[in-house]
Amino acid sequence: MPLIADFVDYEPAKVYDQGKTGTCVAHAFFTLLSEHVQQKYKKEVEFDFYKYHAEMEKHRNGKLRVEYLCEKAVSDGFLTKTGELVKIASYRKFGAWRSWDFLCEHIQSPNAGPMLFAVNRYAGHDLSPKDTDIIEMPTEEQFKKKKKSGHMMILRGFDNQAKWLRWQNSWEGGEDLNVKWCPWEVFQKINKYCYYIKNVTISE
Repeated sequence: MPLIADFVDYEPAKVYDQGKTGTCVAHAFFTLLSEHVQQKYKKEVEFDFYKYHAEMEKHRNGKLRVEYLCEKAVSDGFLTKTGELVKIASYRKFGAWRSWDFLCEHIQSPNAGPMLFAVNRYAGHDLSPKDTDIIEMPTEEQFKKKKKSGHMMILRGFDNQAKWLRWQNSWEGGEDLNVKWCPWEVFQKINKYCYYIKNVTISE
């Protein structure tokens, strides 16, 4: 699949602020689910992030949070705030840092599209800077201070010429501050893994 020079999905689902609640996985997952519904069915939906976060923490039994949510989206689905049932047909986990072309082909593919990704966090390194739209490489000193908890966001576009990736965060600051560009070489250093979901359905 030829890569589009500058591919960004300009109609994201609403960005919700998780604050300091530690619910980044739920915020990213259900925002992504909402976005797939919005793109496929031209319908805006909302989920109760905190309800499903609490259920996930109670039942995941040590499983990766995002893995638990993906499995449940396939088997049972999730209800929106207005009672529609949203399910997915399948999902896949992969290490996105290995190939720029592979990652971007999936971002622009109608069968995959925007996806979830997890990053390592380092003390002093800002994933949502207020004074720039570009994420900087952690310094050598920052790389030595990896935090125990990572962070999950949505990967939603790319600039093929600059080799920058476009991501959407759920931290405080408003929509303009929560959508940033990350150079590929930075992404390769901080990314842990990605998940994409396929064939979202919604029913009453």
